[in-house]
Amino acid sequence: MELTVMTFNLRVNTPVDGSNAWPYRNKQAAELIRRFAPLVAGTQEGKYDMLRDLDRDLTGYSRIGEGRSGYESGDEAMDECCCIYYRHDDVSMLEHGQFWLSETPDQAGSVSWDSSLPRFCTWGLFQSKEKPEMQFYHLNTHFDHLGQEARVASAKLLLHKIAELRQDYHIPVVVTGDFNCYPDNPAIVCLKEQLKDAYDILAEPVGRTFHDFEGGVEGEPIDYIFTSEDMAILETFVYRDKQDGAYPSDHYPIASRVQLP
Repeated sequence: MELTVMTFNLRVNTPVDGSNAWPYRNKQAAELIRRFAPLVAGTQEGKYDMLRDLDRDLTGYSRIGEGRSGYESGDEAMDECCCIYYRHDDVSMLEHGQFWLSETPDQAGSVSWDSSLPRFCTWGLFQSKEKPEMQFYHLNTHFDHLGQEARVASAKLLLHKIAELRQDYHIPVVVTGDFNCYPDNPAIVCLKEQLKDAYDILAEPVGRTFHDFEGGVEGEPIDYIFTSEDMAILETFVYRDKQDGAYPSDHYPIASRVQLP
C-alpha cells in the first residue's frame, strides 16, 4: 500500500505578519493540501480559529490533536496544536493520543529541560478501509525553537514512545514535524539512528524549509518526515511555489510518497 504523507507548519495567525497574516492565505493553505491530497498531513502552529478555517475547506478530511494545554482553553498563547488531518473516506482512525515532550509526558502543558514552551506530540493509529490489514501510526510534533537540551531529550522521548506503541505488533510508523534544527543537530542524528529520513533519497541538497515569507532555497531544512525502517520512501518533494501570488506559510510544506511493508 502506498500513501502520501505531508508535514506543514501553518504559521500562527498574528497581525504582525501584515499581508501574510492567516486571513489572507488560509485559502491558499487549504488549496495546497487539496492539491497534494495526502492521506495524512501533520500540521504545526495551527490555532483553533485557523483549524476551523481548514475544516471548512478540507471537507474530505477529519483531524485529531489538541492545544498545548490539552484542550481548547481560549488562551491564545496556549492553543497552538499539532494536528493530524486524515482522509476519512480512505482510512479509519482506530486510536489516538497526545504526550508532552517533558519529563512528565502524561501531564498536559508540562515543560522540562530548557524548553521555552510546552511542546508535545499527537499520534494516531490508522487503518485502510480498502485493505483493513494495512495499519500505520502517524506521529506529529514540534520541537522547541530555543532549547537544545530539550530538542535532544525530545528526540529520545519520541523514539521511546514509538517503541512503546510498536512493542506488540510492530506496526509501521510515519513521523512528521517542525524539529527546529538542521540535519547535523544531535537531535536529528539521534532520530536517524532508528528512523529513515525522507530527505535521504534526494539527489540534490534539500535547501531550507523555513523561509520567513521570503522564498528561496539556500540553507538547510528544519521540517522533516521520518518513517520506521520497514517502510520504503519512494519520493519526497518540497513545495516552494506561491499560491495565487502568496506563500501559504513561512515554511514550505513537504510531502513524501511511502510504501507500507
